[in-house]
Amino acid sequence: MDIIFIRHAESEYNKAGLLTGRIDCNLTSKGIEDAKLLGTTLNINFDVVYCSPLKRTKQTLKAILPNCEPIYDNRIIERSFGILEGMKKIYTKKQITELYNNGSILGAESNNEIDKRVSSFVNEIFKKYHNNENILVITHGGVLNSIKRNFISDYNPISTNNLSIFKLTNNKK
Repeated sequence: MDIIFIRHAESEYNKAGLLTGRIDCNLTSKGIEDAKLLGTTLNINFDVVYCSPLKRTKQTLKAILPNCEPIYDNRIIERSFGILEGMKKIYTKKQITELYNNGSILGAESNNEIDKRVSSFVNEIFKKYHNNENILVITHGGVLNSIKRNFISDYNPISTNNLSIFKLTNNKK
């Protein structure tokens, strides 16, 4: 089984350099066009499609696969940035991670919290599907980082770009 993860296309907040988190913003017109283009290059028939319930992921999925009926799952929603949501990005990724993990950002989700819910999602997929299914998941950068931290042995904490594609394979039957 292959799980293909795609980060949403460029959102209004991405373009403005703002921390988005759980803010439910739209894609930019460039984001929609880029996602449509990606859709023309994906030569995979997906057996199941999962999507975060936020607008930017729904709009990305609609642009990639216009007639798709996804399963929405809150476990693959973006991490909460707490009181930093909607603010200009002024911290490095390393600084933000340190602030999350020591509880310095009011209302923010720690790595442990996001890892628990995202691992629950991935492990459920591994248990539910046992054949050669192709599964598509449209989600967020924070979710992809969590998957890489927990399921990839040579994880590299480089930021995930819009419309980045990441594949996770489970060969267990």
